[in-house]
Amino acid sequence: MNQKWMRHEGRKWVEEKIITPDQLDLIVARYPDSKEIKKSTGILPVLASILIALGILSFIASNWSDIPPLARLGLLILIMISFYLTGDKYLKKGNETLGTSLNLLGIVTFGASIILLGQTFHLTATDARLFVFWSLPALFYLFRDRHKLYFLLLAVLTIGGQLYSMGEFDTFSYLLLAVFLISIGGFVYLYPRTLETWLFTIGLSIQAFLLVIIEDLNLLWFFLFGFALYTASMWINKTLFKQSFKRMGSLIGFAYAYGLYFTLTNEFLSDFEFPNTAFYLPALIIIFALAILRERKDSFNPPMWELMIFVPYFYLAKVADPLLTGLLYLVVMFAYSGFMLAEGYRKENRSQINFGIVLFLLVCLMGYFNLAWAFMPKSVFFLIGGILLFILNGFLQRKKKQILKNGGPHHE
Repeated sequence: MNQKWMRHEGRKWVEEKIITPDQLDLIVARYPDSKEIKKSTGILPVLASILIALGILSFIASNWSDIPPLARLGLLILIMISFYLTGDKYLKKGNETLGTSLNLLGIVTFGASIILLGQTFHLTATDARLFVFWSLPALFYLFRDRHKLYFLLLAVLTIGGQLYSMGEFDTFSYLLLAVFLISIGGFVYLYPRTLETWLFTIGLSIQAFLLVIIEDLNLLWFFLFGFALYTASMWINKTLFKQSFKRMGSLIGFAYAYGLYFTLTNEFLSDFEFPNTAFYLPALIIIFALAILRERKDSFNPPMWELMIFVPYFYLAKVADPLLTGLLYLVVMFAYSGFMLAEGYRKENRSQINFGIVLFLLVCLMGYFNLAWAFMPKSVFFLIGGILLFILNGFLQRKKKQILKNGGPHHE
């Protein structure tokens, strides 16, 4: 029952002399807000189950050396199965929050059991297969119940496992990448939702970045991944993938332009390495060809100016002054963010306007930092920079309100 609605309707009854104000208060008090009840009764069981699980696992860990190996195995299996069975029992009763939290604890216990039993029987890990096995129950419950908490846990296990593989073994686990793509990628493709699609896109970008780092590839290969992600957004049919792939690809491209501007204008060219041209340029040309082909094939796709951020201007540093190449990146970033703002204003697209404002302010900040840092007193530098950003942001926000005040929050 919604107390706000009941009180609103009750005031009419009071005005019509049907009931008194005191009677209205008594009636409202008899029907608590169902949302508040759901929140309070939903959070407490989760906290209780977490505390109980921590207590059990802490007790086992503190007495681990005193427990015989077979008893350890039986105890861990018993605890894990108890979590699963109790969780499913509450799910059947309709208590989704408590049931899901208990199943999550069962999955966590499963992974902890693998680690503890590995220590017991002196098993040595040589790769991140532990996280592959750990992901299997999370994968099962994700497709069975389609709950976002299983999705989050699976994302943590696959990405965390990749970080573990990087730190412990200095290797990239292609098996974990396959699990990530098949499980998380398959789920968001079959059941697309905004949060899950964005998490998949961010997770995929992290996996690609770790691959570049671990395999000791040139960092500009990740720039190529961002361009490929943007191009994929033009070809894929699902709207949510279009949004997340396009935005993430644009962010990666803009971040590289930002970094290259700083690198090339601050005499860091000696530390700058170009990728292998024989492999890099053909891949870049293929992605450009796919993007342009899609642009011409479908008039509803993004305008051509969005591709300017992915042009490899850094190759000009081989034949021209690196400073000029860096300044070219600054001009491109100004033009890119300006076009994005203009397009957002034209379409009355609030999210695109906000994104364009952020990019434009970042470019202004970097340009101001590079130009004024060397010769201006630092106190004056920060003071003037802050004032300029406030003024510029105020102007852009006012422009946004003028554009949207009649049409409302279009294209959120």
